[in-house]
Amino acid sequence: GIMSGTSLDGVDVALIDIDDDGFDTVGFHSTPYPAPLRAALLAVSNCDTHTREISRLNFVLPELYAEAFFDTCKKFKIDPGSVQLIGCHGQTIYHESEAVEFLGRKVASTLQIGDGSVLAKRTQIPVINDFRPADMAVGGKGAPLVPFVDYLLFKSAEAGRVALNIGGIANVTILPAGCS
Repeated sequence: GIMSGTSLDGVDVALIDIDDDGFDTVGFHSTPYPAPLRAALLAVSNCDTHTREISRLNFVLPELYAEAFFDTCKKFKIDPGSVQLIGCHGQTIYHESEAVEFLGRKVASTLQIGDGSVLAKRTQIPVINDFRPADMAVGGKGAPLVPFVDYLLFKSAEAGRVALNIGGIANVTILPAGCS
């Protein structure tokens, strides 16, 4: 999995081995964004900008994602060819989960950049992306997305649990014992 969150601090790569019995984290590494890239992302995030800047960043980010992926594989001595799938959220630059009037319609919208096709080509691995738009297309708010994964990973018949996701925006998932 490759993640760059709203904190704009960099790219996180998690190498995960998944099988019928669950999952194991094989390796995790963070690569900080270079200061000029962070500034460029801030310059297009929820503000007036030029589409050319957004387009350029959309193609620069997957290059950095691929580099971070290969660096993480190297660090943990994992053959990149053994990785079967990459999930990559992309970088959110605008998110409006509540519908507003726009051109005579009520619309909620979100925009993540970091093109999945470029990442797939650079890594030669299939990429799943656009999680927020997919959630919104079926009536969700597009964020937060973490609670469902928290539920899948941490639910328990015997114990209540609380999961805290700290990032650019923090959220808490409360999982009572036996929750469904």
